[in-house]
Amino acid sequence: MNDRALEIKDLLKSLNKTLGTMATKELAKYGLTVPQLVVIRHIMGEPKTIGQLSKAVDLSYSTVSGIIDRLEREELVERTRDENDRRVVWIQKTEKLVKLFAEVDVDLGEFYKRNFEGFSNDEMDGIIHSLKTLLKKFEERES
Repeated sequence: MNDRALEIKDLLKSLNKTLGTMATKELAKYGLTVPQLVVIRHIMGEPKTIGQLSKAVDLSYSTVSGIIDRLEREELVERTRDENDRRVVWIQKTEKLVKLFAEVDVDLGEFYKRNFEGFSNDEMDGIIHSLKTLLKKFEERES
């Protein structure tokens, strides 16, 4: 790996850590963690099993099960047994989660807007262009 690639790697790592820390503080206002939000985003559509969630978020079954336990204690999700196969347990959102998610989603949008205030249009265009280029190149290599 050449020096420029290492510098990009280090910058991406630092950016990811900084954004993670900032997002953690933002979500704490709602009593949520980043992993909980990742799981919640997958529950907002249709009900899923813990196994499906585990695959979708790339976390272990036990980790997702613990996240669901905490969300259930907060009455944000509920477990429902499948009518046809009692071994299958569906995780579904509650009305409380729908309301909370709407608040969090709007707030995270505002969070990003606030944090990009002060950038010029040219700077924003440059960031967008660079990120799109990076994403495109990586997607090409992935396929």
